[in-house]
Amino acid sequence: MINPFTLLSVILLASIGSELSAAVPATPAVDLVASLSPSPIKRLSEDGVKIVGSAVSDSSTSVRVRVTTSFGETHMTEVKVEGGRFECRYPQAFNGAPPLRPSVLYVDATDLLAFGSADHFGHQAEITLIVSGGKEGLPDLPLVFTDDFLDVDGRKDQQAMQWSRQRTLVNLFMHSRGAKLMRIHKPGFDLGHSGDFAWFKDHATLYDFDHRDRDWSTPLGNRPARGFWQAVWNTWFNASNNHPWDGDGTNKKPENYRPYTFTNDPADILILYRMLQQVKPAVADNRRALADEVMTNLLAMQHRGSDNFARQEASGKQELYTAGAFHYGMFETGEWLTEGKGWFINPDFRDFAWGGVFNGRGVWALGESLKANPQGPLAVQLGDSLKLALRFCLSDGLQRGYTYRTKSGLPIWNRTAGEHAYLLLGMLSACEVRPDFPVQLTNDQSPRPLRQITIDALNALTESVGPDGQWTRYANATAMNIAALAEGARVLADSDNASAWKAAAMKAADAWLVLKPLPERPAPTPMFGHMKEGDRMTFILGKGEKPHVPLYIGGHWLHALAVLHKVSGEKRYLDRANAILGYYCGDNSLRARLLNELGAVNNRIIDADSDGIEDILNWDAYPESTSFVQIGLLHLLRNQAAAVALPLARETPSQHTGP
Repeated sequence: MINPFTLLSVILLASIGSELSAAVPATPAVDLVASLSPSPIKRLSEDGVKIVGSAVSDSSTSVRVRVTTSFGETHMTEVKVEGGRFECRYPQAFNGAPPLRPSVLYVDATDLLAFGSADHFGHQAEITLIVSGGKEGLPDLPLVFTDDFLDVDGRKDQQAMQWSRQRTLVNLFMHSRGAKLMRIHKPGFDLGHSGDFAWFKDHATLYDFDHRDRDWSTPLGNRPARGFWQAVWNTWFNASNNHPWDGDGTNKKPENYRPYTFTNDPADILILYRMLQQVKPAVADNRRALADEVMTNLLAMQHRGSDNFARQEASGKQELYTAGAFHYGMFETGEWLTEGKGWFINPDFRDFAWGGVFNGRGVWALGESLKANPQGPLAVQLGDSLKLALRFCLSDGLQRGYTYRTKSGLPIWNRTAGEHAYLLLGMLSACEVRPDFPVQLTNDQSPRPLRQITIDALNALTESVGPDGQWTRYANATAMNIAALAEGARVLADSDNASAWKAAAMKAADAWLVLKPLPERPAPTPMFGHMKEGDRMTFILGKGEKPHVPLYIGGHWLHALAVLHKVSGEKRYLDRANAILGYYCGDNSLRARLLNELGAVNNRIIDADSDGIEDILNWDAYPESTSFVQIGLLHLLRNQAAAVALPLARETPSQHTGP
């Protein structure tokens, strides 16, 4: 089956006119990577956060270090360089800096007199650090990339309570080394300027500002609520992937194309927002209401009639999607994304086939939303929606081959490995608050508790594994299967099957931890490609593609390894997770913040000249990478404190792998 996000990235590359030329931009004379070891996550303490680095220039006797926090505060200091090394502590060495709080720290350093020089690549370093602990616990993660720029009192844009913070973070991003690498760096950019704010809304946000301020007392077609996250920003949509307003395919004006979302885009981001409800927001923004609005739209995207909403394709093929299945997506105007429109204007793009990639992610969002608000105003609708979706995926799908049975007769969703895991993650989230929730899968069966149906679904996943302990060679599907089994062992720890789920997850993970890159990538990396042969993996992930690191996959593995460490206590899982997080925070060949100031994460880093080192970073951030990396980070943050407290963190030398 075609992966829409692999294809999405290819079109993204073409749409921004990227040149896949060789040469990694120079590692700056100042380097901060040492600060990321052993983990980018730093525990809150009175000693502050130690920032260490190196400066190789003979003429450098000092460096300037700047720290910008996720609260929108910026402070600088000057540090002496001794023996090519420098060190300072935040906030102690930064005049006027407030006491340390759980937060994200964006750290920059330069050996020049000021930041923002013409030579970003040669003289400016950047990393991300995450501070966790204390009474507040977890830090609030910036959500600028998906924010509606409304606050809790309804004030918008410059009047909103988060404006100052957002302006600081967007400006920092637009002047960063990462932005320079992505060729969107804009000297003098200031979100406070009307032209720059307009550019941001067209080029650097997933939120639909086009319809934010209409009268929402009436729906917009099939779209009942205001909150809407698009698949990509406005200017990405074009004749190759969209449906023109006027029906004229020769009218290539950008404004002639309606942005849309795939159903899994809002579902993925919504999971992140629901997880963040446990965290105190840095400012009183509109995130809770925004999430409820998006949830309302997601509920509207689920089909509830007994009829088939799928349309016949040009080839004559037609899928069978009835009650409980999710539509493929929606244009921002409320029109359904269907066969022959939007992404599917290309008849070769059939991501809706064989059950599609939308239902499992939809169920995950339903479960996480129910867990976050078990008594909330949408709880009844969420429960009804969950029942319908599970019936479609675990029963009705059998008649069309979207669902199949294991040897013992247990149903497993979708022929694409990994989709069943998304379904399970939603079921497990719901089980945490409603284990006895009754679900009827067929007319001739009595309702059964969600807990029991979830146990069956976990057992189906373990039954479907191959003799080698693997389901597939694909790293993304494997990670999700591991995450689902590990979450099952955590949530349903009292089940007789919990040890078997944990064992299956560990066996699969251990095989992947020892994989080595094929000769195409001789340099070591903590990131995952796909399993190739024996103990090897490849980063050439599609026919005709350049070697690349798919960044959403690392997010999946952060999630899987964090939960697997939680249930096993095995240190090797935590070590690899921290190394993966370090890659996103700056320990990569481009020395760029991949988890950036907007809260966005790029799609991929490309090895354009196939020399084994990633050298191209494009502005191609999108929902999947952004969501999964931060979801994985939140799982790691939740478990990090427990990991530190484990008195006997076990390590098996023969199984250990470094990054």
